[in-house]
Amino acid sequence: MGLTATAPSRQTSKKKLPAWLVYSLLTILLWGVWSTITKMIADDISAYMNQVLFAMGLLPVIAVVLRSRRLSGGRDRKRGIFYAFITGILGGTGNIAFFKALSVGGKASVVVPATSLSPLVTVIVGYLALKERTNTIQKVGLVLALIAIYLLSLE
Repeated sequence: MGLTATAPSRQTSKKKLPAWLVYSLLTILLWGVWSTITKMIADDISAYMNQVLFAMGLLPVIAVVLRSRRLSGGRDRKRGIFYAFITGILGGTGNIAFFKALSVGGKASVVVPATSLSPLVTVIVGYLALKERTNTIQKVGLVLALIAIYLLSLE
């Protein structure tokens, strides 16, 4: 949030969204459309074929990313490549489980929010493995998220 010059002699205060928020909102939009389309096709193709086609859809994105000047950044490339590869395996397997949940009768309005609570795992692993601490409000949030999973699963 800074000042933006509108004329050489006059400045007005303009609020700008932080870059992380813009990217987060874009993620919400793109993933929201993606998950809706995924439910629309869940009866037409298997979860496994859906994952194959999903991976093929990444090829144009990979082509753009490969042209990036920042591709070789980082401190420990071998370690980074290893963890990125493991992340891909976990993400792909999670996608198949997500696609399967939709194809076996899960409602998009329930499956998508429930699976979007995956950061609970991150919080728990962060607490146990990374020794990150949570405050009382965050703990209440975790409990409410667990209650939300239960409430979403009720028919």
